Amino acid sequence: MSGCGAEAPPEPSPGPAALPVAPSPAATLILVRARGCVPEILLLKRSAQARFMPNAYVFPGGAVDSADAADELYAVCAGLCDAQASERLALPVNGLRFFVAAIREAFEECGLLLAYDTADRIVDLTGWDEGSLRRLRAQVSAGQPGLAAICKLNGWRLAVDGLTYFDHWITPPDLKRRFDTRFFIARAPAQQTASLAGDEMSDLVWRGAAEALAGHLSGEFLLMQATRTILGEIARFDRMDALFAFAQSGRKILPTKPGSGTAEGTRGG
Repeated sequence: MSGCGAEAPPEPSPGPAALPVAPSPAATLILVRARGCVPEILLLKRSAQARFMPNAYVFPGGAVDSADAADELYAVCAGLCDAQASERLALPVNGLRFFVAAIREAFEECGLLLAYDTADRIVDLTGWDEGSLRRLRAQVSAGQPGLAAICKLNGWRLAVDGLTYFDHWITPPDLKRRFDTRFFIARAPAQQTASLAGDEMSDLVWRGAAEALAGHLSGEFLLMQATRTILGEIARFDRMDALFAFAQSGRKILPTKPGSGTAEGTRGG
C-alpha cells in the first residue's frame, strides 16, 4: 500500500531470463624456468585499462583465433597432429588450435617462441635485435604476415609437442565476457629473453609459485582465482623434474567451473 492508502501499481511481470553468454575458446601457457632446481613462473601484469582483469598478474594467453585452426598453421606443427591434440583435450576435432593459440599468444605478449629450427632445436633468438623482434611480434599479432608464413620463411616449426595440458577453467555463466580456457605448461626457451611489447601488459616478473602466492597475500600481486589455484598446485613441487613428471602423468583433467555471482568456485565436471 502507498502512503495515501491507494494500492501500489502491480509489479511488471519479469521477462524471459537471458541466456548465458557462450564462452569463447582460449588458451594459456604457463612458462617455467629453473632458478637452481626450483621452478620459476612467468607472470605478466595486465594494464590498468584492460577490459578483462585489469592490473591482475596472469600467465601469457588469450582467445583462440579462427586462424589458429588454419591448415597452413597445422602444417608447421611438430610432433602432434590434430587427432592427437584433440584426444588429449577430450575434443572431437580442432584441439590443435588450442596448442597453436597458446604458443602464438605467448610470443605476442612476452616474446618467447616455442618453435624448432631446422636442426630441431628450440629457436635461438639472441641474435635478433629488439626492434626486429618487436616488429615480428606485431606482424604475428596483426596476422600480416601470420605465424605460419613467418615459420615457413625462417624454417621454423611450432613446438606443440613441448606443451603439456595442465588445467581447464570455464568462467561463470553470469559474466558478460566468458572464456573456456585450456592451460598448458612448458619449459621456457633458454636462448630467448622475455620482454613486453604493446600496451596490453605493463609488467613482467619471474617468481616461484609460493613466492607469487605470498605476494598476493601481501598485496604486491593481484592474482585471480584460476591463477592462484594453479600456482598452488605448482607450489607443491620444489624441483623442475618433479613438476613436469606430475604434469605429464596422464591425470584426468576436468573443467573447473566457478559459481555464478562469486569470484570463487569449485572444481567439477
